[in-house]
Amino acid sequence: MNEIRWNPEKPAVITAICVVGLINAIQMINLVFSPMSKQVGAIYPVYFSFSVVLSLICIAGLWLLRRWAALFYIILLIANQIVLAVMGYWEITAAIIPAAIIVMLFKHLDKMC
Repeated sequence: MNEIRWNPEKPAVITAICVVGLINAIQMINLVFSPMSKQVGAIYPVYFSFSVVLSLICIAGLWLLRRWAALFYIILLIANQIVLAVMGYWEITAAIIPAAIIVMLFKHLDKMC
């Protein structure tokens, strides 16, 4: 017997978050390999490389509308803000886009499985 599965339409905001996240991950890769990253300290390029990999995993999960990906991406965005603060590079403007992403993810969390 064929089973018909309900597949919710992906909200446009989730698609936008995935696109912005992918662009951000590409920029972070460039930053990790820049000479500036070597001046910050040895641990931060390693952290941001790990963060890029986790971000890409979360973006793939968000594309598939997985709740775990949304929750983990929220944790990752907050962790990145904490790392920026510890490094002394945090600014309110650095928190605006992650805060907007977090609000949108919470808004659409019920549409994810």
